[in-house]
Amino acid sequence: MIVFERVGGPQEIIRTTLAEEFNLSDITVPVAVALDGSELARGKGLSAAPGLPEDAFSQDGQITKAPVRAITLAALAPRTGELLWDIGGGSGSVSVEFCLAGGRAITLEKRPDRIANIRKNIFDFGLEGRMDAVEGEAPGSLMDLPTPDAVFVGGGADAALFEALWDRLEPGARLVANAVTLESEMLLSEFHACHGGNLIRIELAQAAPLGQSRGWDPSRPIVQWSVTR
Repeated sequence: MIVFERVGGPQEIIRTTLAEEFNLSDITVPVAVALDGSELARGKGLSAAPGLPEDAFSQDGQITKAPVRAITLAALAPRTGELLWDIGGGSGSVSVEFCLAGGRAITLEKRPDRIANIRKNIFDFGLEGRMDAVEGEAPGSLMDLPTPDAVFVGGGADAALFEALWDRLEPGARLVANAVTLESEMLLSEFHACHGGNLIRIELAQAAPLGQSRGWDPSRPIVQWSVTR
């Protein structure tokens, strides 16, 4: 970081420091700060592509895994200024990445401990004013919220919720839902048959130790339904 103070005047000061070691306490205003993009800064900061690693978020394990999140964000298709409803937010990771892509988000979560994690992620990613955490359950807690451009349902959905969402969405709005149980998978299959869209099955496996060798450690399959109203 290069800190410029009183630029152009007789008391001009220019100082350089690493962000992680920043200890300048005597800065005067007006001030400008530049970030150096040299070799020292290479590889720092957030990736511009979706699918940030899970350890970038405050979470309790209830988080959309990075590869699935990347696929989910592609289906949600965030655009600048658009509003997302993230229902059953968990850690709020999908909302965070929707906002990092230029959008806004309201994350609905019923558990207070997870609301605390979501609010910490809002602060850590600097998304105050663009992302809100609402404690409550759908569809009741959605009644007074502004109409969304996109909706993500991460889990715990039932037919009543999807019917309420379908009635609320305006033409052109996107709805994306991920299912991990047989019951919710059947529900998404039924709504796909009724409303169309895309229905895909995501199966991932990660290399892991297997005795003295390595093998594939599969994750639970995820069925994703995405549709435009």
